[in-house]
Amino acid sequence: MRALMAAILLTLSAMAAVPAATNLIGHRLARPIVPPSRDQFFAKDRPVEKLSLSRPSWERAGGLLVGELTLSNDNDFPVNNVIIACDFFDASGNPLGTRGTAIRRIFKPGKSRIGGVEFIRLARDMQGGTCRTLSAKPAGSPQPDDME
Repeated sequence: MRALMAAILLTLSAMAAVPAATNLIGHRLARPIVPPSRDQFFAKDRPVEKLSLSRPSWERAGGLLVGELTLSNDNDFPVNNVIIACDFFDASGNPLGTRGTAIRRIFKPGKSRIGGVEFIRLARDMQGGTCRTLSAKPAGSPQPDDME
């Protein structure tokens, strides 16, 4: 009799455990559904992903290298505080390093020409290379200086 009761209890507990385990597995595999409006909302957190820079033209001016380039803003909103990084080389093409600067103006959607991007020449034969965007903020978002 005891063996029969133990078998019935084991069977009942196994029957209860199978749906619970199946439910947990199905819950772990389920992926949350993200509506498109949420994606569009979070895109404003990463405006730099839709920015690109043309290859700059460089000129020497005293102890500076001065670059001119075009920024393409493919966002649906203006951006500001764009931080760019540019690579520099010697006359033989050996890398001298990368330097960054912030461009503190508002860029509307579309293409904008940027002139007067200055970097100090660390070597007499220093030449400018390509540049890339590192960060940007949606125009009108609070800046660290504006926050209390």
